[in-house]
Amino acid sequence: MFMSTKQAAGQWGISERRVRILCSEGRIDGVIRSGWAWNIPLDAEKPTDGRQLRHLKNMDMRIGAVNFASLEAEKQEFLSNQKDEQHMMLIFRNSAFRFVLGVFACEDLHLGNEDLALLFSGCFSPSVFFDTQLLALNTRSVLVHLAQECGLGSRYKTVQVKPFYTERSLILLYRSLLQGIDDEASLCYRELEPSEIENEGTNLPIATRMEILLRQYEMDWKALHPLVRSLFLFGELLRIRPFGRYDWVFAFLVLAGELLASGFPPAFVDVSQVNEFKASLMLTRTRGNYQNTMRMLEQSLHHEIALYMRNEENTNEI
Repeated sequence: MFMSTKQAAGQWGISERRVRILCSEGRIDGVIRSGWAWNIPLDAEKPTDGRQLRHLKNMDMRIGAVNFASLEAEKQEFLSNQKDEQHMMLIFRNSAFRFVLGVFACEDLHLGNEDLALLFSGCFSPSVFFDTQLLALNTRSVLVHLAQECGLGSRYKTVQVKPFYTERSLILLYRSLLQGIDDEASLCYRELEPSEIENEGTNLPIATRMEILLRQYEMDWKALHPLVRSLFLFGELLRIRPFGRYDWVFAFLVLAGELLASGFPPAFVDVSQVNEFKASLMLTRTRGNYQNTMRMLEQSLHHEIALYMRNEENTNEI
């Protein structure tokens, strides 16, 4: 059963216009758009007012002095030389193999080149846990879906008119990641652990922390370079751990989606650099210093763009 925006406004004590804005921002669970009208579930809860959270921040984050001129120049060349979407998706699927290997290494999940190659060829490996293999398939599917959603190829959208993520889209992304692994718990934020409350000196629930993060993403970070915005999202999701399971995989997929929506290929960590990358992230958690992590992801983007361009040239020669 559903109610109208007018009914919701009366029930929640806010204006009907505010309800429509909340619906358009994806901040009301289960809302359905029908033409110009919004259908809101009768049991939907009133979203927390983000304006009351403006005095709250996640930790201060610093990246030092950066210059993205060369990266932007490479991106423009990358975009101008793209062929049709089908061709680009073929290249993209090949890079998804390396993405999964690097991300799973960060997650400390055992999955080797041969096992992944066997899995992606359509056969399960008897030497790897079934859930791990299913997670790998889901990770590739989510990554490809993100690329298709951004119109990878000649229809690539290079300008974000509005934020790419909402709370609902993040939850749906996580649900897709856990499809067939844990279909029941994948829509719920985790509960805070007593040790977290003791160490951090706050008992803000995960839902409130995510609300603060999304307000920063929508307001404070919207003018930042896409790589910076993506990195801040990535780092804060790892710190908050909203779901408490497969945190690295989820955070890397969110980072990839934000970059794809801004015209870049996904950035990720090579298996050989995992330990160095994790060490750089220690500074982000203790001091808010993202400089080393930013440098590694920027290098990753340079490398990925170069590989795409090289594949384009090889295809042209053929």
